[in-house]
Order: sequence, then C-alpha cells, then structure tokens
Amino acid sequence: MKKINVSLWVLLVIVGLSSCTKELDKEPVDPTDPNVSLLDLEIPATFNFETSKEINMSFEGFKSSADGKVKYNIYLHNPQGKSITTSTTGDDIGAPVEQSGLLVDAMSDLAFTQITSATNFDLNLTIPSYYDSILVVKNDMADYSTSLLPLNTNKLTLRLDSQNPLKRASNANAEAVDIFYGVNSLRELFKIDSETGEMEVVSTIPDKNGSYTCAVDPVKEIVYTVGISSPYYLYAYDIANDKWSTKGRVGYFGPRMGYNINDGLLYYSFDYWVLKLDPNRGRMLSYYKVNGFDELDGGDLTFDDEGTMFISTTSGLYRCEYASNNSITATRISAENLPNYPNSLTYDSDQNLWWASNVTPKGRVYIMDDVTGGWENRFGDYTHYIHDLATLPLDETLVKDTDSDGDGIIDFYDEYPNDNERAYNVYTPSIYGIGTYAFEDLWPNLGDFDFNDMVINYHYTHVYNSAGLIKETIMDFKIKNVGGSFRNGFGIEINADATIVKQVSGYDLTTSLVSLNSKGLENNQTKPVIFVFDDAWASSAVNDGKIKVLIEYDQPVANNQIGALNPFIFIDGNRGRELHLVDMEPTDLMDTNLFRTADDDSNPAIGRYYRNATNLPWGINILYDFTYPKEKIAINKGYTMFSSWAVSGGSQFTDWYKDQSDYRNNAYLVVD
Repeated sequence: MKKINVSLWVLLVIVGLSSCTKELDKEPVDPTDPNVSLLDLEIPATFNFETSKEINMSFEGFKSSADGKVKYNIYLHNPQGKSITTSTTGDDIGAPVEQSGLLVDAMSDLAFTQITSATNFDLNLTIPSYYDSILVVKNDMADYSTSLLPLNTNKLTLRLDSQNPLKRASNANAEAVDIFYGVNSLRELFKIDSETGEMEVVSTIPDKNGSYTCAVDPVKEIVYTVGISSPYYLYAYDIANDKWSTKGRVGYFGPRMGYNINDGLLYYSFDYWVLKLDPNRGRMLSYYKVNGFDELDGGDLTFDDEGTMFISTTSGLYRCEYASNNSITATRISAENLPNYPNSLTYDSDQNLWWASNVTPKGRVYIMDDVTGGWENRFGDYTHYIHDLATLPLDETLVKDTDSDGDGIIDFYDEYPNDNERAYNVYTPSIYGIGTYAFEDLWPNLGDFDFNDMVINYHYTHVYNSAGLIKETIMDFKIKNVGGSFRNGFGIEINADATIVKQVSGYDLTTSLVSLNSKGLENNQTKPVIFVFDDAWASSAVNDGKIKVLIEYDQPVANNQIGALNPFIFIDGNRGRELHLVDMEPTDLMDTNLFRTADDDSNPAIGRYYRNATNLPWGINILYDFTYPKEKIAINKGYTMFSSWAVSGGSQFTDWYKDQSDYRNNAYLVVD
C-alpha cells in the first residue's frame, strides 16, 4: 500500500512538472506579425488605449509694460510628417527646381490661446501622446518672441523676463514714408522710396546665390530672406544695426514669402504648399495645401492689415481663405494674367497693394487694385533685378489700442473685435486638426476589430470671453463611415453639473428613441448628456454627414467646470445598449444587465468597463483623422504598430496611426 501511494505521488509530480514546463515554455506572440490574432496579445489590464496625454504648463515672471495684456498662442509641434515631391519654378525664365521632403505632422498648428495681464498663470493642455514639443508665441503688442519647449515631462515651466516697450529705431525709416525692401539673385538687398521710387543697395545677402524672397517684421524692423542655395537658410537682417544673422534651415526652395503681423509668423510658399515658419528658428510649424490656382509659376504672398492672405502667380491675383484639413481655398480676383513674371506682392501702410517684375534686365514696380486685380506701372525701369519686395511702413503706431466692443481686449488681440461676449478660441485637437471616435458595434459580442462600424470625426472649439471664461462650445462632427447594417446613435456625456448648460442646439434626431428636455439635454440623466444623432444611416445621408452642435452655458464657466467627455454609441435602436470607450462609465440609462454577457469582461465594482477577457476594447479615441480598415480586416493588419503599442501599454509607437514608413499597409485600409 505504501509503495502504491509513493508511485502515485511520483506520477502526480511528474504530470504536474510536465504541465508547469509546458506553461513556462509558451512564447509570447510577436506583436509585429500582422497574422497574429489580437486575442493572443498580452495587453496590460491597466492600459486604456488613450492616444493623448495631459500637460500642465506654468508661465512665470512676465508682465507686459505696453497694453497691460499679453496674448500667448501655443502651437503643437512635431517635425515628422508627410513626404512630398514637388517641381517649383525657380526664376524669371521658369527653370524648375525639383525637391522633396517632409511636411510636418498635420496636427501641428495653433491649439491654445491665452490673453492675460497676469504675471504667473497655469494652463492644462491635452495633446497627442506622440508630440515631442510645443511652441509658445508671445505677442506683446506685435513684439513677438517664441519659446520651443520639449515635452520630456508632463509639467512644463516657461519663465519670461519683464521687458520694456519696444522702441523703433530712429534711423531706420527717417524719411517718414513707406520703404520697400527688396532682394535679388545678385545678392543685393536694396530699398525703394515708395514716393519717389529712388533705389539704394544697402547690403549683401549672405547666400552665395542671393535670394528670390523676402518679408519684413515692421515692429522689430527685420528683413527675412531665404537663400537660393540648398539647404535654403533663413537669414535675418537687422535694419537699424546693419547686421545679418542666420536663423535656421528651411529645407525648401520657395519663390513666395510674407510676414503676418497678426501672428508674428512667416508664411513660405512653393508649388501648392504654404508653410508657417518660426522666424526665430526657420522651423516649419504647420502647412497648408492651396486649392484653386490656375497656374503656379512665380509670384509672392502677402497679408492685408486684417490678416487676409493674397497670393500672386503668372495666372493672376488670388484672395485666400483657410479651410479644413490643412487646406486653403484661393479665389482669383484679377481679370487677366499678370505680365512679365510677377515676383513681388506687398501692402503699404495705406493698404495699397504693390507688385514687381523684371523686364529683363530691368525691374519695374506696379501698384495693384486688390478688388479687381487691375494694375499700373509706377516705378522703373531699374538697372537692378527685383525678385521680391516687402514693406517697412512709415514710423507711426503699427498696432492701435482700439477696443471696438469695449470688452477690455484690444482689437489686435481680439478674435471677435465687435462682440463683447467673445474674445478668443481654444481648439481640440488644434485649429484645423481632426480627431476620430471609432467603434465596433457587435458589443457585447466580440466583433472583428476592424473599428469601422461607426467612425466619427470631431473638432471642438471653446469660445472664451475677455475674463478667460468659456461662453460656448462648438462641436463639429462628421460621420466618416457606417460599416454595418445597425442603425446606431451617438452621444456624449460631460462630466459636469447639468445646471451649467443653458441650451444645446444643432443635433440631428430622426426617431423617438431619445427624449430631450427643454435645454436639449437627454432626460433622466444625472450628468449632461448631449445627443448628436440617433440614426447614423439617416444622418450620414444629409449634409455629407456633417453636424454642428452648439452648447451655450447659463453663465460663462471656468475651464475646470467642464470635465472629461465620455463619448458613446447606442446600438441598433436599443437605447440601453450603450458602448463607451475603455473604462468609461455608462450613463444612467444604460442596461447594466448587458455587462459580463457574451464576450464582455466588465467589472463595475473595480471600474473596469468595455473590455474583453484579454483587455481589448470595442471603441477607441484617436487624436487624428483616422484612416479606418476595410471591412472584416482587423486593425493590426492595416496598422502594423498597433499591436506593439497595445502590448507595451502605450509606451511604444504612440503615433501608430500616422501615415509613416512601415506604419501602415494601405492594402487593408480605406484610403481617401
């Protein structure tokens, strides 16, 4: 009997060890293999599939000595981006310049604004996780300075020294008339008197081949120019001190450049592209694609005093308006093509528009009507080439302290100069950036993880008043895709007190599935719940699926009174079948009996929601315009770094959804 027991014990030990060995020998799957099932990934239980990060930014030590207020614009900045190849006409005889390179990330642009007289203040920013830096542009009555801050921590501090009001140099424009500064390919920097037409060469451009383009900061009295030679350095000429400095590499050849006094940035153009540049570094901040040109040769760009962009080419004069998706719409306003290869475009202080060209080998200067596009020759013929002109205005107040609406914010800072209830905007993700909510609608069943059943683009604008409080919120949506037959609804719960909301408007409800109160909020909810639509199929067929929702607040509210947004869909006409993002609580009208049915592994007691047993989600929020997978194609096949991002708990490949080398397999994606 004893032997039998010992033998049995040995057998059990052997079986147990064999089982343990088998478990220990199991290799984790390779997340970079697109054929690996998402269900086999080892995803941390704490990972929430978030694509953004929170940054706290402290401003310390600066107080304006001019207007009493300072305007800060904060730009997202990431050098990685979109590859392009262009052919740009380079000179008067039309010699093409072939070039290729990277345009910065599409999200890079203005995201946050603050107008304040406070010496110290804090801002809380929500930005894409992959961003490595932000650029702060301080505007003190058009005296601009920039600070580039690396995002190596979630707490940033910007310390600024107090300054004296900027004084214009007394000798820079002693004639008290507008002076045109110009450049050419003979390395000449010259000036032209706008009344007499007298030309004088004042300096030599550092680039060995000179320049085709220039712009003037009229407050600091600096001429900016980009050299013709690769890598196309940005140079700055200090007029008062007769001194050149090199600011950085632009990396592109372009025949057009202008300075916008309304934001303190350079706009640099070639082919169909317009780049925003930081004048202090020559770095590209954002880019735009221009639509509407008849022909792209030659020309220049400039801004009127209201910040409207004008572009000239051989095909005429164009007025430009910003549109969505990093684009500009150009509308031709001249009846005829411009003759003699136009090289320049600049406004004087009286808002007369000037341009120049070369009638080989002599330059001519014209004055132009910015309404009809008509022109007349004013000066020339010169014995010097003119490849670009920019204006240093006569010595008068460039930025007036006019406050048309009396709200305490001067018109120069005020984005709503004739509205005393509104002053400036703050954007999510950025001024022209787009975010995306993407859902699988078979929940609580597993689904195919193509995340294309409900794809919704969004862009949010908080409108602030002069006291730094939010007057209203504009929510722009577009139903980008409805991938299944279910008729789903979409709403957003706001973590806030419902009493702060005065009225919601603009939603598209086509059924009786959702009940709203007189404010436009859903009935029987503890928190404010805003419905955008209740039937995606019906709403996508109207206005190209675009819906604009306006939230008006009972009284202007502080930013911290509006908490996190909790987007969700309800599935196939069943209001209680709510699907939220990972670990986001359901609303009061959720049918909680659906939890832990089928493949759902939620556990409300510990705050675990909308995960399966291996921690996969049914919904994701991407701070980007998401290119969704084809039907029945799991997301990791189209996005080759998605699995590695998930397995790492979000620490690797934080930009997995971008259009970068080796990040996508477009054969599995619905590419526009």
